[in-house]
Amino acid sequence: LIKGSHIIVPKFWEGGHAYLLQNTDKRVVFVNPYEEDLCLIGTTDIPYSGSPDDVAADDGEIDYLIGIVNRYAKRKLKRADVLHSYAGVRPLFDDSAANPSAVTRDYAFDLDAAGGQAPLISVFGGKITTFRRLAEHAMERLAPFLPGCAGSWTRSAKLPGGDIAGSDFEGFVAEVAGKYPFLTAGLARHYGRLYGTRAHALIGNARRIEDLGDHFGGLFYEREARFVRETEWAQTAEDVLDRRTKHGLHLNAAEIQRFREWMAAV
Repeated sequence: LIKGSHIIVPKFWEGGHAYLLQNTDKRVVFVNPYEEDLCLIGTTDIPYSGSPDDVAADDGEIDYLIGIVNRYAKRKLKRADVLHSYAGVRPLFDDSAANPSAVTRDYAFDLDAAGGQAPLISVFGGKITTFRRLAEHAMERLAPFLPGCAGSWTRSAKLPGGDIAGSDFEGFVAEVAGKYPFLTAGLARHYGRLYGTRAHALIGNARRIEDLGDHFGGLFYEREARFVRETEWAQTAEDVLDRRTKHGLHLNAAEIQRFREWMAAV
């Protein structure tokens, strides 16, 4: 298991471009624009032996990421600039590499179909970047057991909400703003950015801002919370605030608490 951590700080440069920074340990760190006015910095690579339920960015990782940025940036980051941090665990395929950063990010399959039994395929390693090809490859391995399987088709498939005409995002945001004139410019962009063409399903038959339900603060309305519960399997307040919408980065403590109470009641 390899832990990777990120930090989120206020964006400290002009423009929508990202940076790729080379560190002295030969690793690279990404510095990406995030949530319009923030920036996402990561990631780390360290072995992890604890429970995935307890994983979190530790002080050493946070200092490591700040230090890399400060080698390059004119505006130096401080610990006080860190608004949020999070960590994940990568179950990588053990190829006996001594350096965690050198462990392969590729995946391996184990197919058990002995004795004519129903096949069991296990996936080891891999990463979210290659999820589409991994899934296709797995189906290719299972194809002999699934007569009538249609074969590979995902290479040109659009992700949910991604069928924006001409891939013109700004044009789509303008379309949303025009169709639902009661939305603020920020809210139209937020719905377009997070949901693409699914924004129409989210907004539904709303004809005025009050139709979006309770306003929890910022750009966060009840209808969005219900939408991610119903269509994206959000089960907890953290699922909605942190994992689906990122509203948790923009609401104050009182607003977050009010949403927690709402979530517990529905």
